[in-house]
Amino acid sequence: MQKYVIQYHLEKGLVVERTVESESKEVLADKIQSEQIVQFEDNFGELNLFNKDDVKLVKIKDHTDPVFTSRRGG
Repeated sequence: MQKYVIQYHLEKGLVVERTVESESKEVLADKIQSEQIVQFEDNFGELNLFNKDDVKLVKIKDHTDPVFTSRRGG
């Protein structure tokens, strides 16, 4: 399965993301459309729920692993 990042735009400047696995973007889009309550876990480990009516825009992006670099002074 592939990883995707779902971005929920709640209001101007407030965006939440969650990473999920799915067979394809189309399958994931069908699942998102059927949700009434959207949930995500924040950086503090708290589970947040909000009504889908509060969502202004949903984006589905391909997940990319973060790039870690190291810098050494010399």
